Amino acid sequence: METKKIIIIGGGIAGLTAGIYAQLNGFTSEIYEKNSIAGGECTGWDRNGFHIDNCIHWLMGTKEGTELNKIWRNTNAITDDTEILQFDSMYTSELNGQQLTLWKSINRTKEEMIALSPEDKPEIEKLFSYIKMCEGIEIPATKPTEMLNLFDLVKMSVNMKNALRIFKLFAGTDTADLMSRFKHPLIRCLISDFCTKESKGESFPMAYGNFTSGDGGLPQGGSRALALRMCDKYTSENGLLYTNSEVVGVNLDTDNENHHITAIATKDGRNVTGDYFIFACDADYTFNNLLNSSYMDDTFKEVYSNRPDYPVYGMFQVAFALDSTIDLLNGELMLDSQNIQETVTVITGGKCFANNRLTIKNYNYEPSFAPDSKQIIQVMLGLSEDSFEYWKQLYDDKSSYRSIKDQIAGAIKHRLEERFPEYAGLLSVLDIWTPMTYKRYCNAFKGYNQAFTITKRSKKNPYPSAYIKNIDNAILAGQWISPPGGLPGAAITGKFAIQRVQVLERKSSQRKH
Repeated sequence: METKKIIIIGGGIAGLTAGIYAQLNGFTSEIYEKNSIAGGECTGWDRNGFHIDNCIHWLMGTKEGTELNKIWRNTNAITDDTEILQFDSMYTSELNGQQLTLWKSINRTKEEMIALSPEDKPEIEKLFSYIKMCEGIEIPATKPTEMLNLFDLVKMSVNMKNALRIFKLFAGTDTADLMSRFKHPLIRCLISDFCTKESKGESFPMAYGNFTSGDGGLPQGGSRALALRMCDKYTSENGLLYTNSEVVGVNLDTDNENHHITAIATKDGRNVTGDYFIFACDADYTFNNLLNSSYMDDTFKEVYSNRPDYPVYGMFQVAFALDSTIDLLNGELMLDSQNIQETVTVITGGKCFANNRLTIKNYNYEPSFAPDSKQIIQVMLGLSEDSFEYWKQLYDDKSSYRSIKDQIAGAIKHRLEERFPEYAGLLSVLDIWTPMTYKRYCNAFKGYNQAFTITKRSKKNPYPSAYIKNIDNAILAGQWISPPGGLPGAAITGKFAIQRVQVLERKSSQRKH
């Protein structure tokens, strides 16, 4: 029997997962990645002897026995030799001189929250009952929904009973509604520091419940190391990975009612033929650069046209070298910074919209990320979706782009030294990246490194189809069909893409016979 060839466009986590599962299931496959290294947004880079990690803060699926963990292990994202780091806390929020920490110990967090705000005790008790309920929830990752039989559906409904209860309890609410149940401003701040106010109401308890369950560990070595392990697994299974090979076009046979892709075109002039094609790149790039919007399903059309109900965000990020061994952060700290918001408004002429919170993370748990006697600190300032147009226009003038970046980074450095006077004179900028970094590197829609947010105004089923309308040999994979995105969704859709190709292949064989 002829071995069928799958062409995969994009070598991020979805593309690598699809490639590995393709090889494991008897296909031949080739991955075409525009950058010099695969991994997509799950990456890192080196500056002046420091390593900057771009992606993973904690990873869902590190607990053994889950379907997601099986994917990580099948792809060598996690191996027997990979140490999974566990942390005592998820993050700490600070406001008006007070702090509140999300500890691994759920009881410790609850007790400290009640001590902080006794008047909120009834709502705190409710919230922690929801968090406890979320601790056993897993993401379904066995097979795509459309392939589930009656037995699968019954089994999934049993496994997902707590998730269904949570969805029912928070139906029609968002994170802003959850915040409004609490009187203390720091508790409200703690909730919105992780989940945007527009996100679904269950987002915070589900995220924190995953962490307290022990499923949110961190593979040692960080994001780039994880992606490189997957690359090695793919090539060891005889998959062909082509880097520096940007796909810029698609050849379509449109003679029949169902269109058929015959080849892809790369920027360096190659035409590459295949039997099946998996688009594991940004969905906006797929439909607006490689195909056209007529191939979008109704959900994608709704998402891209109705932006308020499916928001994305932007991020301004700075990596600092710290010439000290003193750790004053103890993990990840969310810090109030109204003056940064005001400074950004002044610097950009009011065209770039920033929030007033800084996310500050110390990577001293990875000794290899910094030279001896030094540390690396990374800071993220959240931006609105509307900010992307400002950065896009600014990027055309590289001198102005660098100047604005430097000014904002300088304001952030001043805020850090104000909050931590012990670090005054010891911080220096290693690198700065903006929404345009993600747009340039990964063609990311609006320069956002995740997918759109599901809000209480989103349609009942906000998940776009993995099948491309009117094309009979193509599948989508990646976080844009699994909102709100992230590595788990990317990996799961990569695995599902091969299962879907198998169905298409069976249907094709049946038609021929």
